Amino acid sequence: MLRKAGRELADYQLARFWKFPEEMQQTPCDFMGFTASGRVILIEAKMVNRTALPIACSPGLLAHQFNALDSCNRANGLAIVCWARGDVCAVLSFDLVLALSEDRRSIPWIDIEERFKRKLSGPKAHLDLLDQWLPRP
Repeated sequence: MLRKAGRELADYQLARFWKFPEEMQQTPCDFMGFTASGRVILIEAKMVNRTALPIACSPGLLAHQFNALDSCNRANGLAIVCWARGDVCAVLSFDLVLALSEDRRSIPWIDIEERFKRKLSGPKAHLDLLDQWLPRP
């Protein structure tokens, strides 16, 4: 869905981002790109069907991914974690990741507000994923 969103957002000249090839080891995140205004985008996509997303260990956000998102966020980039669980995806800014994981080594699904969750079905579900940060075409 993120690949589809990336292609459509590029068609509308709102943003461009690409998937890092799977064969590349230790990539900073799954997707990297930029907005039309020049802001960097890093997106880490996770498909983890657990009640909490681990941080700094598998199958969650690995330490190098967490650090890359943190660096992007500190540089005023758009650092996003998309955590798919079943047919719902929680789309979290890195600031929210930090808040939800404060004093923990995971992000509890139950603590994520509904406004950050998106259904993974529907005609424009791919664009709904990033609607908080990028305007809809």
